[in-house]
Amino acid sequence: MPTDAIPLLGEQAQLVKAEETDKRFWSVTTIIGQLAKPALEHWAAIETAKAAVEKADVWQAIQASDGDAEAKKWLQGARYRRKGRSATQIGTDVHKAIEHKAIHGRYRDTDKADLELRPYLEQANRFLREFRPKYHAAELTVYSPTWGYAGTSDGIIEIDGLWYIIDYKTSAESLDSKGKPKSPYPEVALQLAAYRYAEIAAVWRARATEVSFRRYYLLNETERALAVPMPKVDHGLAVFITPESYGVHPVRCDEEIFDLFLAVLEAARFTLDLADHVVGAPLIPTSAFDTSDPFAGLPKE
Repeated sequence: MPTDAIPLLGEQAQLVKAEETDKRFWSVTTIIGQLAKPALEHWAAIETAKAAVEKADVWQAIQASDGDAEAKKWLQGARYRRKGRSATQIGTDVHKAIEHKAIHGRYRDTDKADLELRPYLEQANRFLREFRPKYHAAELTVYSPTWGYAGTSDGIIEIDGLWYIIDYKTSAESLDSKGKPKSPYPEVALQLAAYRYAEIAAVWRARATEVSFRRYYLLNETERALAVPMPKVDHGLAVFITPESYGVHPVRCDEEIFDLFLAVLEAARFTLDLADHVVGAPLIPTSAFDTSDPFAGLPKE
């Protein structure tokens, strides 16, 4: 495919209210989010325990003034409290900065002056300088009308003649609890396979909506007519960035991994579409039974 077939958009999907003519597509991250994440559950338990011990004076004061429920609520949210940005916000800001440089050839002055962001961007700059990727797309939204999902990939790049679907991952820490270098979670393979095997790509700023914390991408007939085929890529790549280091990890995202993503999608259908409708209201006993007798209606011995 010609390199100019997909424009360097570099824009995340805008959140809007769905129109009646829109078709909704499950977000790839919403689908994968239905998988259990033991590592995150372990992290949440550790952060809550740390808050219970290190901030006992805080939650005990809340308990004394506002009661047990408020104290528990404070502890439940403790894992999200940290100095500066949240981990999610750091990741979002790093993505935006890298994409701006990919499109315009430089970081924004506000990014370079951001003391919290700067260590990540220094590592990202090392990747860009040492691997010299050529960007063919950034923040590229793709759709699968066949399977009913959509998502926004971080980009399509070329290194040494090979095309990669890429995803940036960030972490505040370079080492895990055992002192080993961290790497992206394996679910990134499902994510990249979903992007790789989507059929069409947007050449406009995509639209999305959120319902009950679940994201759906929107597509109308006008947009569908403008869409172009998803470019073919050779491999998947995850770039893992921390304040101290970066790693470039090849990621399997072949047809076998895509089949597994489709299995996750089918399982997610239960949670996303059916779970709220499979358990009915309690049955009411008929007048044929004497409900004052707990053994009414049971066969006699």
